[in-house]
Amino acid sequence: MPETHPIQLVIVLLAAAIVIVALFRRLRVSPVLGYLVAGALIGPGGFGIVTDIGGTSAIAELGVVFLLFIIGLELSWERLTAIRKQAFALGFLQIAITSGVIASALYVSGFTIQAAIVVGGGLALSSTALVLQLIAEYNQKASQLGRLSLAVLLIQDLAVVPLLVLVPALANKTRSLGMEFAEVGVKATLALLLIFFLGRAILRPLYRMVASLNNPEIFTALTLLVVLGTGWITYSAGLSLQLGAFMAGLLMAETEYRHQVEADVLPYKGLLLGLFFMVVGMSVDLHMALHNLPKIICLALLLMSIKAIFIMVLCRLLGFAQTTSIQSGLLLAQGGEFAFILFNLAADNNFLDQDTAQLLMIIVTVSMALTPFFAALGRKLSSRIENKRRRKAEDSASEIIDVRDHVLILGFGRVGQTIAKLLSAEDINYIALDMEISTVAKAKKIGLPVYYGDSSRREVLHAIGVERASSAIVTINDSIAAENAVRAIRAASPSIPIIARAFDLKSVLRLEEAGANVAVSEMFETSLQLGGALLKAIGIADQEIQRIIEIFRDRDYSLARGTLEITGGHTAYNKMLAFQKAVVTGAVLND
Repeated sequence: MPETHPIQLVIVLLAAAIVIVALFRRLRVSPVLGYLVAGALIGPGGFGIVTDIGGTSAIAELGVVFLLFIIGLELSWERLTAIRKQAFALGFLQIAITSGVIASALYVSGFTIQAAIVVGGGLALSSTALVLQLIAEYNQKASQLGRLSLAVLLIQDLAVVPLLVLVPALANKTRSLGMEFAEVGVKATLALLLIFFLGRAILRPLYRMVASLNNPEIFTALTLLVVLGTGWITYSAGLSLQLGAFMAGLLMAETEYRHQVEADVLPYKGLLLGLFFMVVGMSVDLHMALHNLPKIICLALLLMSIKAIFIMVLCRLLGFAQTTSIQSGLLLAQGGEFAFILFNLAADNNFLDQDTAQLLMIIVTVSMALTPFFAALGRKLSSRIENKRRRKAEDSASEIIDVRDHVLILGFGRVGQTIAKLLSAEDINYIALDMEISTVAKAKKIGLPVYYGDSSRREVLHAIGVERASSAIVTINDSIAAENAVRAIRAASPSIPIIARAFDLKSVLRLEEAGANVAVSEMFETSLQLGGALLKAIGIADQEIQRIIEIFRDRDYSLARGTLEITGGHTAYNKMLAFQKAVVTGAVLND
């Protein structure tokens, strides 16, 4: 496309993205692969619709900048401390061992030490976008597989930052590697300290002032300034734009504005990152890919096999469940999107030739395309293993060693399942127990952390981590079983908050005497909601309905607990209280 007008180029990119990415989404394939294929088809190595990709590369780089900013934004201190030591060890060891083995093999085969280190580090990383999509599609976010995958991907994202610093350092051939590392380390430290202290001092007051203006455009402009400004600081220090953006995200993660900032940046990140993947796809030589297809597929399978085996072995050595180890290994075995960034950066710094970078990017793309099949294989193998044994809570220790501050749901009927959905929507981990084996089997089939077990047994509660749980909710429909479960939980963990489901107001008192912090009457709350709906239907204002419901809720629960007494004469008010007390104690129904 000679002398292409910028508008024409934008039209071509958008049209290709809409058609091909939409097709991939319909086929339930990652949009990342869609962008890569779209770029390959319209690029010089495909149909040649776009012949000059230089103009789009600079814009595409901004997509990577915003991606690193979002990663930093999601790395709050609470999220980092939530990673259990086993998951942290798995992520660190997987990167170190995989990159070390691949780099050693490449060095022996003739690669320079610089190229071997970068390629090994790039291939050790997995695809965050692809894995998260598969976890969400199969509703496995609350399972150990979901928790473990998220932790490993988080640690891999952190590893990208030193790798981005490492590549320019390795490219300098005028001085020793040690001297170059020392200088880069000093520059990085000074730049990051400057960003950190200035950011902590001025970022929150600056956002507070701009937020008070109630102008969304200025708020968004400030965010763009922060991202690009910190990137420019690190770039001026001889580092990378991406490193500065990552630091800006870390600083914003600790403020109360992070959610609004994330919402403002996401559209830019998504569009620009999609453009980046299309530019990567444009640089792919389809003729080279087709000519070397058997070799590329064999190398992609070799890469995935090596990573899968290492992850499986490490998972088992660190005490994770067998089924989780198998699924994690096969799910995280592909190369990732950051490999494209690192290989392009290495090629730009002239210690990785273009043909080799091209071949490596095609191998990573093929491994990403194979991931859904590997993930399906992992689920099938795990299902066969699970079918050979009953999923008992006593056997679950290896499946919950990575979880803490979780919620215990005792009873996984309709009420328990609704609570599980609410917790999942807020990314809160939970472990559920139920005595109905068919319920447990159905939940296991879709990857939910539900186990068969008796909630009133102390050893069962310890098996699901009652001492590490943040709270417990008892949704069992049997009042006697619910009271026994509450007593067992309170005995196993004296300080844990317990919420219990009660049938009526009389059972509220029994559950609270058994140790529940709060007991909620199912029958009474339903009556209040029905009454509120009736009042609304006949024209009573919402505020008045809410006021009346709160009055009756407070009085009736107080009457049930015996903390509200009826005194004085037979006024209309006392007659109403007397009627309430009769209803609560069951006298009306009994008479």
